[in-house]
Amino acid sequence: MTPEDCLKRMRPLLGCFVEIGLPKTCSSELFNAAFAQIELIHHLLSFHSPDSDLTRLNRAKGQMVPCHPLSLACLRLARAMTRASQGAFNCTLGGSLVRTGVLPKHDFDSDTIAALGTWQDIVISAQGACVRPGVILSLDGIAKGFAVDSAIKTLQRAGVRSGWINAGGDVRAFGALVLPVSIRDHGGVLHPQGGLCEAALATSTSCASERFPGVLLDANGQPIPAQTLAVMAHTAWRADALTKVAAATAAAFRSRIVAALGGRCLALAA
Repeated sequence: MTPEDCLKRMRPLLGCFVEIGLPKTCSSELFNAAFAQIELIHHLLSFHSPDSDLTRLNRAKGQMVPCHPLSLACLRLARAMTRASQGAFNCTLGGSLVRTGVLPKHDFDSDTIAALGTWQDIVISAQGACVRPGVILSLDGIAKGFAVDSAIKTLQRAGVRSGWINAGGDVRAFGALVLPVSIRDHGGVLHPQGGLCEAALATSTSCASERFPGVLLDANGQPIPAQTLAVMAHTAWRADALTKVAAATAAAFRSRIVAALGGRCLALAA
């Protein structure tokens, strides 16, 4: 199957445009179900929303906060990757991003915000979670990929056998579909990557420009020089998280460490 055999729909979600491609036999209800799942995760895990599970957790000053099962599932993955990568991916860097103005301050106490924490600062139960006072969580490095995977699970449970979802560069193709993909780096150069089949591809860019306002931080919470990282993995959440590991790891060790964590770095030719 090729993309020409599919219908495409697009909506603004997760701070980007999300495109879903499904076989032409699929109904509008299936597209709506996938978008609804992504929208739910958008509301649950948004750092910018004052009412999200994530913001309530960051405001709780160490108290246990009841959370939606999807929020807890994403948080478990983020904590596990923070631990496995020894902080190269670190979901507790929210304080650094708040201090630099990248993320909103909400009503956090500026005097007690920690620049970063560790995976041990996060406690997760069956019904909720808590984080050590002063530590601010950000799931921006994993939530988009998690939303893509969750929407694909929704589609597969409904009987959809193939398709793709692209959430602003976090792409996953499933089933008997080959999706041609290219990566545009922070300099605007396009890098063809061939076809994506039963796999996910994520890109992250660190570049202080109007086109790429995002910032990547190293394990110490310091901004990383301008670069574009791309990682392939079986799931979108893992590919998404591993681009941050790649960015925070010296180039000489990058491919080996990302491979040990379940991904593959893609070389972007100069």
